Amino acid sequence: MTGWIWIAGVLAALLAALYCRVSYYGSPQVKLLFKGAASLAFVVLGLLCAGKAGASGYAALMSLGLVLGAVGDVLLQWMECRPQNRDGLFRSGLGAFLAGHVFYIAAFMLVMRTTFLQFALAFALFAAMFILQFPAKVELGAQKAPVYAYAAVISLMAGYALCGVFYAPQLRTSLMLAGGL
Repeated sequence: MTGWIWIAGVLAALLAALYCRVSYYGSPQVKLLFKGAASLAFVVLGLLCAGKAGASGYAALMSLGLVLGAVGDVLLQWMECRPQNRDGLFRSGLGAFLAGHVFYIAAFMLVMRTTFLQFALAFALFAAMFILQFPAKVELGAQKAPVYAYAAVISLMAGYALCGVFYAPQLRTSLMLAGGL
């Protein structure tokens, strides 16, 4: 099983690098192909790791989050292929990411205690993102509510990931932090 995990990890990294390359020069369809392949490789990697870890609620929730993240990646990349459906694809992709991050938060809640600190960090992160949109002149238009909802959810996920490293500094919590950021 460990050999397959390494193979999947290398393949995922290679596909991600190839996607980065074609994202500058490729056609929208080629970009979509490589984005989908890289996303699928990361899901396979996550499922292999979950299988090695054994059946647990944590592994199942993280796997669901990965699958939804891959769906979000493909939907957002698909916008370039279907510009006439841009708003719907954006909302759908953002919704898939949001749902995936809710599963990550649920997984974190299974393996660490919930304290006020996670919520305080989430509030601070969300406030920073909110304030930084103004000097960056980010115009959200009709997407304001879904983007703010997504920002709130990823702020909470990052708050859990940061607290995990401080409460229980070990490889798993360090990886949670890396994935959360």
